[in-house]
Amino acid sequence: MYTERILGVLVFIHRNLDDRLPLEAYAKVAHFSPYHFHRIFRGMVGESLAEHIRRLRLERAAMRLRHTDWAIIEIALEAGYEAHEAFTRAFRALWGLQPITLPAGQERDARRRLRSRALPGERICQSSAITHRR
Repeated sequence: MYTERILGVLVFIHRNLDDRLPLEAYAKVAHFSPYHFHRIFRGMVGESLAEHIRRLRLERAAMRLRHTDWAIIEIALEAGYEAHEAFTRAFRALWGLQPITLPAGQERDARRRLRSRALPGERICQSSAITHRR
């Protein structure tokens, strides 16, 4: 029962990734109270709603850096960051790299670094661009 509700929220998140919606909007999609939704989402997804959305935006930013010629500041603004510095810190915290155009070799190096830092039992999730830690 909860699985279908959370899957519906995950689809909703992907469709509305650029929107700044309050927790109540996501809870409403799942038909939960905001408090209960936050607990269930974190338990099932493994990260809070805000962490999940931030990670998805940064994954999309990595794809934009890899496959477009957009300026870093354009990508940062699209990802919801008002300053290049904040975007750079968040990107580096997730990927272990500066947000520059990612040549294929650096992408492989980033994957290797993340795998080597994984703790026993820690899940390493695959993105279409780069491996990330969850």
